[in-house]
Amino acid sequence: MRKIIYQTISNALLAILDENQQPIISHVDLFNNQLLYAEEEQPFNTPAVFIEFRDIVWNVLPRGRREAVVTVNLHVVTDSRLGNWSDAVEVFDLLDQINAAIHGLKYTDENGSAMDALTCVASSTDSSFDELQDNIETYSTHITDTSALRRHTLTATPPDIEITASVAPIETETDESPIVQE
Repeated sequence: MRKIIYQTISNALLAILDENQQPIISHVDLFNNQLLYAEEEQPFNTPAVFIEFRDIVWNVLPRGRREAVVTVNLHVVTDSRLGNWSDAVEVFDLLDQINAAIHGLKYTDENGSAMDALTCVASSTDSSFDELQDNIETYSTHITDTSALRRHTLTATPPDIEITASVAPIETETDESPIVQE
């Protein structure tokens, strides 16, 4: 399910276009603390979005199904140097465009796996990375995962067994004493 959630979000992000019909988001990847090691990491173009999955606590359902509330952080990384944005708050327009593209996304497949609508539940800004700014948009959704669904039920066939029983005759005693009348 994480792969499906990642692909759904990634496709929506890359479909956000500017006025020249070019993608606004330059790079999408899984979050791996890229900003902590920005100088050692492979360079990435900005704006970039790194998708982080928070811990998932599964509720196990019958027949190989499970469900959970999934929280995903989108690390929207922008270059905050002068000249990259017309003003200091222009980046918030980008965050609004991302929210418009992500909010309400759903997924369902033929096996019953499903992702309910994604909803933004929190936002924060981390500007402790020199020239990079990390705006964290937190989304939540309920999912049902049927990847382990038992599609074939095995029915045990009883072995061929013949049962025979022998019954011995039951002997009964009868009271044949004469009836005496007084």
